[in-house]
Amino acid sequence: MKSRLIAIFAATLFVAACGKKDAKVDGNKVAPAEGKAAAVSGEKAAEAAARGGKIAEGKVMSGGVEYPTTGPADAKVHIIEISDFQCPFCSRVNPTIAQIKKEFGDSVQLTFMHNALSFHKDARGAAIATAAAHRQGKFWEMHDKLFANQKKLKAPDLERYAGEIGLDVEKYKKDIADPVLGKFVDNNQRISVALGATGTPAFFINGKNLRGAQPFAQFKTVIEAEIAAADKAGKKGAAWIKSRTATNNKALAEYYFDGKTPPKAPKKKKRPVDRTVYKVTVDEANDAIKGGKEPLVTLVEFSEFQCPFCKKVLPTQKKIMDTYGDKVRIVFKHNPLPFHKQAGPASKGALCAKDQGKFWEMHGKLFENQRKLDDASIKSYAEGLKLDMAKWNECFASKKYDAQIDRDQELAGKVTARGTPNTFVNGRKLTGAKPFAEFKTVIDEEIKKAEALLKKGVAKDKLYAEIIKNGKTFEPLEAKVNKFTIANSSKKGNANAKIQIVEFSDFQCPFCSRVTKPLNDVQKHYGDDAVVVFKHFPLSFHKEAKPAAIASLCADKEGKFWELHDVLFANMKALKPDNLKEYAKKVGLDAAKFDACMADPAMKKQVESDMAEGRAAGVRGTPTIFINGRKFNSPSGYNVKAFTSVIDKYLLKK
Repeated sequence: MKSRLIAIFAATLFVAACGKKDAKVDGNKVAPAEGKAAAVSGEKAAEAAARGGKIAEGKVMSGGVEYPTTGPADAKVHIIEISDFQCPFCSRVNPTIAQIKKEFGDSVQLTFMHNALSFHKDARGAAIATAAAHRQGKFWEMHDKLFANQKKLKAPDLERYAGEIGLDVEKYKKDIADPVLGKFVDNNQRISVALGATGTPAFFINGKNLRGAQPFAQFKTVIEAEIAAADKAGKKGAAWIKSRTATNNKALAEYYFDGKTPPKAPKKKKRPVDRTVYKVTVDEANDAIKGGKEPLVTLVEFSEFQCPFCKKVLPTQKKIMDTYGDKVRIVFKHNPLPFHKQAGPASKGALCAKDQGKFWEMHGKLFENQRKLDDASIKSYAEGLKLDMAKWNECFASKKYDAQIDRDQELAGKVTARGTPNTFVNGRKLTGAKPFAEFKTVIDEEIKKAEALLKKGVAKDKLYAEIIKNGKTFEPLEAKVNKFTIANSSKKGNANAKIQIVEFSDFQCPFCSRVTKPLNDVQKHYGDDAVVVFKHFPLSFHKEAKPAAIASLCADKEGKFWELHDVLFANMKALKPDNLKEYAKKVGLDAAKFDACMADPAMKKQVESDMAEGRAAGVRGTPTIFINGRKFNSPSGYNVKAFTSVIDKYLLKK
């Protein structure tokens, strides 16, 4: 039985049932292997529910329902996986889970907890379906089936899967209607939110949190540390896991093991309606435009063809056109993001099709085939539209539209259109693939405003220009010039260089780690003309960030700042004091000097001095970049092109 279930685990590349039966946890028993009933019944079920989901009848329970738990009862490490069957990122962690099982085997036990996100409309039903399957001993079979069919999770699909995995379908249909299972799924989510795991996937390793589909190395670091703690204590098994979890995460232990009810999440305050108007200009001669010739409302969309969220807004745009007709027009602006390598070529292909009057036809083809946007595929779409291929090929091979795409991206930066899609309705920003109702609210308001202007005598062909004439714009480099002290700061390049790039960063911030390479590349690009200066700005909710900052300053005293910098960012999920000592040793620091330095109040004072400089300059989050003292804004994120284009235009060409 055990070997068969381990094979299932490897085959599915996800969690599977390979647990031992009936091990003790503080006098109570934990979940048995797959094939056992998922919940007690009658008086015992009522008793379990009444106790709030404490350990009962050999299972870790919540409201009379067993958590799906797999792995040996005498494990040293317990991983709780918080997941959502409609979440694509949840399925991407599968190879990592398989690698964990392969490397650590019976040292690890896993529990699956639901967090059916509200914007995944079928996720809650899917979660309840797995709970119903669990009552027939087939949670993992249903689990695998759902992850293999994430795009088909409607009720009829779920019922079909129940039959395919061999459930008693009539019993399944009764169970999914049982409010006990719905409450179980909802309580799982409530626990997740109370623990700060508001997105999926999230993991708790003996209570230590890892967020997202992290690489194996991140899991390995935490798991090895927990195994070492178990070995040092000479303990393992359910009692150890419970006590260790309580040490690392008291709240998790209370919610999971003790059945404590988590607090209700506070109601979100409604954001005030943003009526800010941005000066989003339209190039009538060169932009792709469809809709009314003299509209009341202009929608300018900053988009790109490789962005899945951009595709999701298309049905909404169609509904807008169908609803408002000639009262609206849609303008397409190009903002190919740097990590979508074929987005730029796709934009060029669409603009070359525009030369022959077929931009929107090409636009449709590119969005229909987002997974095939290599140059050959883009060319095939042009051929399918019966374009003059000699002209199209010449255009596509040229740099004819590079300047227009650059202008669109520069405008995106000036109107704070960071990322895609961003749509401006008569200059008012709607970020993301918003539903039709949100567009309708803004469009209806703007129609009334436009009609009022027409009554005042504004000509229809001047209407949009009148609406946005006083709109806001922001320069890529803000006007305010800040002065920073860099004498004691860690830096790369010539300290007296004419291009000074100051980075405020935090070693626990995942976005900060992504800026390291582009900044290094920019410094190399300009050589002695550029210097990159590192300033510390550990955020208050990153509890290990300030000690990590101090550790990096201690490394700097021995000339090893950048070496430790790289190690800290590579291990940002494991920055406890013992980890910092380990990393210091790894980069070759003197252990005694490092310990003394970490205790030196001058180091803390230096970090706080950086933070004070940052706050004075308007730093609120990380990373924040200043170029020659001026805050840098980029719609496409921090990448080499974004940096060099601004430096070349605003600093070197003056």
